Amino acid sequence: MSVQLSDKSMTIIEHLTELKKRLVIIVVANLLVAIISFNYVDIFMGYLLALNTEMQLVYISPSELFLVYIQIAIIAAIVICSPITIYQIYAFVKKGLYKRERLYILVSLFFGLICFAIGTYFCYMTVLPITLEFFTRIAIDEVSAMISVKSYTSFVNVMLLSFGVVFEMPVIIFLLTQLNIIKPEYLIKNRGMLIVVIFILAAVITPPDVISQLLLAIPMLILLQLSIFISSIVYKRNLKIKKKAEEN
Repeated sequence: MSVQLSDKSMTIIEHLTELKKRLVIIVVANLLVAIISFNYVDIFMGYLLALNTEMQLVYISPSELFLVYIQIAIIAAIVICSPITIYQIYAFVKKGLYKRERLYILVSLFFGLICFAIGTYFCYMTVLPITLEFFTRIAIDEVSAMISVKSYTSFVNVMLLSFGVVFEMPVIIFLLTQLNIIKPEYLIKNRGMLIVVIFILAAVITPPDVISQLLLAIPMLILLQLSIFISSIVYKRNLKIKKKAEEN
């Protein structure tokens, strides 16, 4: 990244002091929200349990349910405080960026947050109900299901996080293209290999049923095409800007 001349006067101690201040704000905000969220953890649990009401959950150690509540409160705090966290990170790095670079980072962070939310919403509303129903459907009378609340919530959280990250693909490709790290020609040339990688990732992330794998693979294929399209637009735009700059 390019460094502004006005920031060269900052010493390492000043940078570390600034970093410490930003981290303290992030930690304090997340801690306070986690404490508040713990008082409403039953509401969050209600949303998780509503995904499949046929599953009878149990806890197999005295502290398991309490630890699950703490985990959910922390995750809720991280999600709720994500705008604060993102802003503090941006406020720290923006001093080493040019104005145009700041704009690219801001756009990427904004749309990245939106894409992550869309991914988790899609997973919650579509993928998880189908996946959990599949697990319930394959149960047999001779074997009683003893699903712990910890394993259930961990599975749901991992699925939500996986889909949220996957839906970040267009934003990541946009930023990498803008920074001239990747070109659309590379994506087009290796499209076949990327499709294979997508199906492998879908098989690893999702449970071992074809429906869940397709529910992740199909959006990823669409996002790949969208990413290639975005990369092409950004790359062509950068070439025009570069050409105009050379002419002037």
